[in-house]
Amino acid sequence: MTSGNDGGATNSSSDDTLEGAIDIFASLLEETRNTCGETSLNAALCYYEYGNALFRAVVRRKPLDGGDGTQQHDEEDRKPAAKKPSDSAGRKRSLDDDTNEPDLDVSNKKAKIENNDEQDDNEEDDIALALEMLSTSFSIFDWHSTDDDENTKTKPEGKQYSLTQIPRVLTTIGDIHSHCGKFGDAVDAYCRALPYREKAWEERQLAKKAKGESLSVEDLKCQRLIVETYALITEALLACKDGEDVVCANDEENEGDSNVATAKKGGDKEGKVLVAANDRIDFAESHYETAREKLQDIVYQMGKMAAAKANLGDEKKDIGYLVMMLVGIGNTLEPLKTKRS
Repeated sequence: MTSGNDGGATNSSSDDTLEGAIDIFASLLEETRNTCGETSLNAALCYYEYGNALFRAVVRRKPLDGGDGTQQHDEEDRKPAAKKPSDSAGRKRSLDDDTNEPDLDVSNKKAKIENNDEQDDNEEDDIALALEMLSTSFSIFDWHSTDDDENTKTKPEGKQYSLTQIPRVLTTIGDIHSHCGKFGDAVDAYCRALPYREKAWEERQLAKKAKGESLSVEDLKCQRLIVETYALITEALLACKDGEDVVCANDEENEGDSNVATAKKGGDKEGKVLVAANDRIDFAESHYETAREKLQDIVYQMGKMAAAKANLGDEKKDIGYLVMMLVGIGNTLEPLKTKRS
């Protein structure tokens, strides 16, 4: 996470640099596809980085109400406006397109409405493109991680690398759905990421026991990512509408499966029921309690490492953010639990 900037000139310079990064990812993706192949691990990583950059750019330019009528952006996510691949070397979007309009009330209002509509269209395009890039990344990593007889080109280290990237991709997909208010889809993506996180920690534990190694900062990070995933699932569940089933969009794996419960979504769309309406708070509470218990273990282990003068780096700060995240979730969950009882 980056710290906030004080000067406007610094912000502009930072935004220009970050916008250039999106162009670089777009060019790098094209080059990697041509040189390494469209289904290579390098291409999968480039698909992810480009999709993630597009999404973070949308988050960056999302206006926040500062309470005094001004529009503010999250200081921790100062990202540039995103562009489609076809625009990447040319047209630059501006959030200040209305500055040259005549200084007339009616004209200004019309210009602002048109400008807002254009920004909404741009955001929708960027979100759709980001999801497309991330879905492609997931598919490639998933293919490389399997042990199918057809997949004989991927070396063991490539398969292991893919398994570490899949939860990263799924978590970002969940973040996008959450940003768009599709909380059922977010729950689905986070839940799909969780088994990969847990398996990674189990394998690290077994390896450390076999070698007799002590706990490392990477071990703390591995455990923290598990807790974060539980917390994200809880947040998404709590954000779902009260009194409605938690539903995600049907995917190809579930189509035609008579055992998959479906519900009306958006009035006329069917989706997969993840959690029944009456069970939503119970599921949220269960995931929250699991996250809190696991976090207590992490904090205890971190204290022992700090006492041993271990260099925790940024992990100490990241764990601190996670503590605050769970405190916020607990505050949200408590009145819901009281109301239910």
